Amino acid sequence: MTDVTAATVTVTVLDTGFCTTPASLIARGTGWASVRCAAPAFLLEHRVHGALLFDTGYGPRLRDAFAHFPERIYHYATPTTFGIPAVAHLARRGIAAGDVGLIIVSHLHADHVAGLCDFPAARFVVTAAALALQQQVRGVAAVRQGIVQSLFPADFAARTQIVTTFPDAPLPHLGGTHDLFGDGTVHLVPLPGHARGQIGALIRSTSGDLFLAADGAWSTRAWREQRLPHWITSAIQDDPSALRATLGAIRDFAAARPDVRILPTHCPDTMRWGEPA
Repeated sequence: MTDVTAATVTVTVLDTGFCTTPASLIARGTGWASVRCAAPAFLLEHRVHGALLFDTGYGPRLRDAFAHFPERIYHYATPTTFGIPAVAHLARRGIAAGDVGLIIVSHLHADHVAGLCDFPAARFVVTAAALALQQQVRGVAAVRQGIVQSLFPADFAARTQIVTTFPDAPLPHLGGTHDLFGDGTVHLVPLPGHARGQIGALIRSTSGDLFLAADGAWSTRAWREQRLPHWITSAIQDDPSALRATLGAIRDFAAARPDVRILPTHCPDTMRWGEPA
């Protein structure tokens, strides 16, 4: 086991762009004004394991995919503004693409994985359920699940470090975890409902404990006020009842662990916390 006193993690939010959507589609009862849903990647700099990522956000390959059917449907559903891809953010910080050895993939939706192919040396941490889905679905069925197959490296499965169980120290209300490095710095936790096999991560960071909530909640307001997506949006979730349970579990976890900062991927609060990265 690594010495935990030397194994904290520096977390940086990398802005790769955003999509726009009516507010109530992602948090019921919040009005119909258009809001931005950011698609960041999270750079995790571990003192022992070096640079790794939690998701990759948007990237140019997704823009290319939008030129074709059925992927064009995804673009119409989520009008997208592309920013600086994660690999370019890292280059500005002196981190080469080949230096990234591990990418935690929270789930397989296109706005979380569009940069995977930019990191040729990386292995991918993915749940067994998510990998099975990626290997099975194609065409319209894949897009219906938020999956754009051209964003995945041809050897995606071979480079995957599969998470099958969560046997380690449980988090209040969220359940068992998977201690990624065995040093307590990165605990993965299942967040079912939004997407098949979705995971979040509790990070022991230099800024204090952070919970990267992926799309377990789309905003801070959503988990605080227990605002589910509109029924139109709920209809495309993997498991709407599990989504409701996860939203409640995040609220209860926040009450039990007020010391932890919760960062939903698409929330403006997350981007403001991460500025000026």
